[in-house]
Amino acid sequence: MGFAALLSLLFVFAGALSVRFGLLPFGISFTTFGLGLIACAILAMTAGALIARRLARKQRVGKLPLWLAFCLLPVVLVVKQIGLAGFQAPPIHDISTDLSQPPVFVFAQAERGPRENSLEHGGEALAEQQRAGYPQLAPLQLSASKAEIWTAVKTVISTNNWRVLGENKSRGHIEAVITTPLMGFADDIVIRLRATAVPAKAAADSPDNDKSAVAESFVVDVRSVSRVGVSDLGANAARIESFLTALQNQLKD
Repeated sequence: MGFAALLSLLFVFAGALSVRFGLLPFGISFTTFGLGLIACAILAMTAGALIARRLARKQRVGKLPLWLAFCLLPVVLVVKQIGLAGFQAPPIHDISTDLSQPPVFVFAQAERGPRENSLEHGGEALAEQQRAGYPQLAPLQLSASKAEIWTAVKTVISTNNWRVLGENKSRGHIEAVITTPLMGFADDIVIRLRATAVPAKAAADSPDNDKSAVAESFVVDVRSVSRVGVSDLGANAARIESFLTALQNQLKD
């Protein structure tokens, strides 16, 4: 048990470190990490069963609790990081609030290698998978000035410690990269801000039909794409939802 546990932990840490620092091709690194994690889970269940049997027989458990703790720790950390919903996420890594006209990346391509995921949207096939997996995702409508929204966007990005890749305020376009804490995965995010037409009824209902009294209206779209991997385990959708919530809260302050 002890040797198997140590070997499994070695696979987990070797895979994680090689992914984070790019020591090996991603496929090899992630496979090593995954196999080690699966082995840890199996050994943890085995150790738990052996402990239960020995206690029932009033036998000494020896070092089994130690190996149980060692093997269970990486499994718990990964499950906590991903969340149970992440394991049920569709096998996609490109998520957008606008599926008919997804925001286009301008700056992120310069940082992507030839073996990393494409930034070209997968079209209707990808859109159908996203709608089935994340039906709640939608553009965010805001009634505020462009300057206020832009400042709020920059504040949320700064608070999350995302690295800005480039921006164009006049076009309402900004891109950033996020590095995940556990494995160091890099995901690119683009935020698009566009003015929307003021509804005719809103203008007509304003005092003396004064259009200047009607608040400006903008729509915010967000797209988040992982650089590596087939499935993002729900990370991009969760990031988009978290960003939009934080943006709304920032504008309320």
